[in-house]
Amino acid sequence: MRSFKSKPLSTRQAAQEVALGVLGFMAGDPERIGAFLAESGLSPADLRGVAGSPAFHVALLDHLINRQDLLLDYAAQAKIDPGHVVAAREILAHIGSED
Repeated sequence: MRSFKSKPLSTRQAAQEVALGVLGFMAGDPERIGAFLAESGLSPADLRGVAGSPAFHVALLDHLINRQDLLLDYAAQAKIDPGHVVAAREILAHIGSED
């Protein structure tokens, strides 16, 4: 994954990279992904079918943003500013509204 430290997040590709990074981060811990699945109503089997959807990415990023501890943990692990997660969410939400 690219580091967004010095480069503003402004493209769909960068936003999708953030979302996919968050998905990997969440899936790497059963408690993290379990909480998201419970909140979203998805089952583990549902993930494959929705993983590429902008709406899924927005929901995943919303979950992370609403849990500041997770947001900060992810940002530290990914070596990005937490604000990039919020920016990625906004970009993907806008894209999702165009589809």
